[in-house]
Amino acid sequence: MNKKIISCILLVIIMLVTLTSTAHASASAKVFANGKSGYYNNCCAYAVDGLSRLGYSPCTSSMGAITRDSMLEWINNTGNGYAMYVHTFGGSGYFNDYYGYSINSSMISGNWDFVYIDSAYSAATSALADAFHTTGYSNRCFLGWSKSVTTGDSDTFNYYFWLTYVGTSSIRNAAIDAASRVPGSGTTPIKLYGSTTYTGTAR
Repeated sequence: MNKKIISCILLVIIMLVTLTSTAHASASAKVFANGKSGYYNNCCAYAVDGLSRLGYSPCTSSMGAITRDSMLEWINNTGNGYAMYVHTFGGSGYFNDYYGYSINSSMISGNWDFVYIDSAYSAATSALADAFHTTGYSNRCFLGWSKSVTTGDSDTFNYYFWLTYVGTSSIRNAAIDAASRVPGSGTTPIKLYGSTTYTGTAR
């Protein structure tokens, strides 16, 4: 084998190693669930499954006595975290930790792709969606409730949303389809801000 061939082979190997080592890391996600109800733990498991299928890796979870500090640490992360699901108590423009301490829109920073705050009135206004910078972009969205919702109805919605519909169409359509599976009129006042065509797939 002559020197030219050997040089070409070495060059190809170096290029392959370089391309492999500079590949982009996957976007990661975090799931937080207030442990005051078994429904919350169920939804946490559903969300981890759904976000993982959307390509978020790693997708980690924190269940039980979630704290404001731990959630803010994730929200203010400077790494590759672009998705978040939180199942807890809350209201218009804020959501609580296990102990009742609130996170409001003024505490939120960063540019997020997919955020779902599963608490009553989280989407009554666009305050949280705007704070997460999920509005006005083609591949970002925020999901929440425009009114109150029971934990049982939320559990049913999340079961179908995360395990049946996410990854098959846009987040908007997945939410509409999941809401249709919950018995009763007006039981699942789900609302989306941001892109209506975004599928939630990790960048």
